[in-house]
Formats: sequence, structure tokens, C-alpha cells
Amino acid sequence: MKTNAAVTVKHRQYPYTLEKRRGGVVRMVCKAAKIDQEFLAEDVSELILDLPALIVAEQKHEATQGEVIRFRVSARDKHRIEQKAIEKGYDSVSKYLRDLATT
Repeated sequence: MKTNAAVTVKHRQYPYTLEKRRGGVVRMVCKAAKIDQEFLAEDVSELILDLPALIVAEQKHEATQGEVIRFRVSARDKHRIEQKAIEKGYDSVSKYLRDLATT
């Protein structure tokens, strides 16, 4: 079951889609907030409440961080990188990797 909706931020509407999946999981897609992933159903209402702030943050981020670097890693390496970022106190793998590369 899919639900299409929109959130208004600064007099502009941003669409998002919710799709109910098995096991109490909901997939949310909101291009404006760069979200395309599954969440536990009980977390979705809070996520929707946070959506305007996430959209504004993404817009600010895009204004200052316009370039993209992409590379592929194994699932194991991705997990290790994420764990190291958390251990070092980062809330973003991107920030962790930027700091590693620029220091």
C-alpha cells in the first residue's frame, strides 16, 4: 500500500511517498530530503514531523557542498567505516571521510 503526501516548507510543497512493507516496516521516499529507505513503522510519525527540518538542512548542505565523490566498497568495508565514524563521534560518514582526507 502506497501513500503519497506532501509537506510545506517556506510556502513550497515537497512530496513524499510512504509504502507499507512486511514486518512493520515502511519505506519512505522524499527526494527533497534525500531520503529513500526503510524505517520501523513506529518511527515514521516522528520522521514526518522532522521532515521540514531535514529538507531545510539538505538545501543548506547542497548550497555549501555541491560536489559529489562516489566510490564502491564491500558491505564489510562499509560497515567497518560506519563503525569507525561512530567510534570517533561522527554522526555522518561523509564528514568522517572528509576529515580523514583533508587532515
